[in-house]
Amino acid sequence: MTHQLLPFRATEILQIVHLLDNPVVLYSGSQAHESSYAILAFSPRQQQTCHNRSDIRQLAERIQATPSVARKSTAISDTAAPSPRFRSGWAGYFSYEASLHTSNRSHQTPLAEFFYYPVTVELCLQSDRCTLHNPQYLPGSELENWLQQLQQALQQRTNKIASPDNIPQPRHWQPAWNAGQYQQAFERTRHYLRAGDCYQVNLAMPFTCNADLTNASPVPLFERFQPLFGAYFHSRTTTLFSVSPERFIRIQGNRLETRPIKGTIKRGRDAAEDEQHRQWLAASEKNRAENLMIVDLLRNDLSRHAEPFSVTVDQLFHIETHANVHHMVSTISAVKRADVSAADIIIDALPGGSITGAPKLRAMEIIAELEVQPRGPYCGSLGYFDDAGHSDFNILIRTIVARPQGAECWGGGGVVMDSTWEDEWQEIHTKVQRILDTPL
Repeated sequence: MTHQLLPFRATEILQIVHLLDNPVVLYSGSQAHESSYAILAFSPRQQQTCHNRSDIRQLAERIQATPSVARKSTAISDTAAPSPRFRSGWAGYFSYEASLHTSNRSHQTPLAEFFYYPVTVELCLQSDRCTLHNPQYLPGSELENWLQQLQQALQQRTNKIASPDNIPQPRHWQPAWNAGQYQQAFERTRHYLRAGDCYQVNLAMPFTCNADLTNASPVPLFERFQPLFGAYFHSRTTTLFSVSPERFIRIQGNRLETRPIKGTIKRGRDAAEDEQHRQWLAASEKNRAENLMIVDLLRNDLSRHAEPFSVTVDQLFHIETHANVHHMVSTISAVKRADVSAADIIIDALPGGSITGAPKLRAMEIIAELEVQPRGPYCGSLGYFDDAGHSDFNILIRTIVARPQGAECWGGGGVVMDSTWEDEWQEIHTKVQRILDTPL
């Protein structure tokens, strides 16, 4: 069988994902679908860690070389159309600096980390069911060892559940800039805008925490935010907790799709104020102009690997509601050229234009000059290259990056000529404060 129901509850499996071997979780909340679900993969067969441009190209070659065997096995055994959800393949993240424009030197921290997972578990959080997906027909003995890890993790959680160390707790986060320092960086950004270097620059800063969050569970964040494109990733070097609302690029068959966000306002204190905020954002000329700049940038990015004249804007200035904010979102699609791979499309488009500014390359130079440190995974992208040929990647915003020595959570926003530093400073806090306040 390529899939089978497992004798576990989906909600209890979600509680132990951080106890597994090199896990990745792709979480889609109830605001995106009739019910929320998560895809879990762990205990990978292969891995690739990238520290420079050569490593990234090697990763692309490995991704392109892997699917042929898996596609052959699934084509023989399955008559139904392949699911667009992750079933087996490579999953991981690219950092912001993994762009081929900036990865021409070696980096101490990874530019990308990917694992190859032959099987996955789909967790339906409404029905509380777990379904194992085994498109490569792993033998029973190998699956038994794999399932044993789930059972051991469940037992481990049972043994630790009463421990005070296992109870999520508030953390202390410190901003890299105070308001005055942010204002200085903002004014320097505006200098470049006035000089004509850019139309828009996405200026960001990190909040830091000294606690070791690498063994924390992502469940508190998933439950609080119900993110559209949430994710959890844990490796020897890096742990990511992402409640991202933004898709970078999805590849399904020959269709390419990107959904950039540009335009934000906080949720209202009651239903009436909330609706006023939605209407204000929908009518905001400033936010529409910013959004349109990024739509044009991403139309260009998609066109590099698309059939001529196939790039279309399917939805413009749509207002999307999330746990802490309303966002203005547009959807752009294109028809993929047959001679390009999914890995080439994703890597060549890094980083997403919605978190750089326009024009992209000059905006990235200004970001590198003004921000306090390299972004790392923040504003990179997490997702998968499935053996069946489809891919889906988010933008790593609203994301905690944890390492043993401490954690970071960045916030930022697009600066244009009619921006004010007070509004942008407040927007940064609006975007991330609820994340920082969530006990982990």
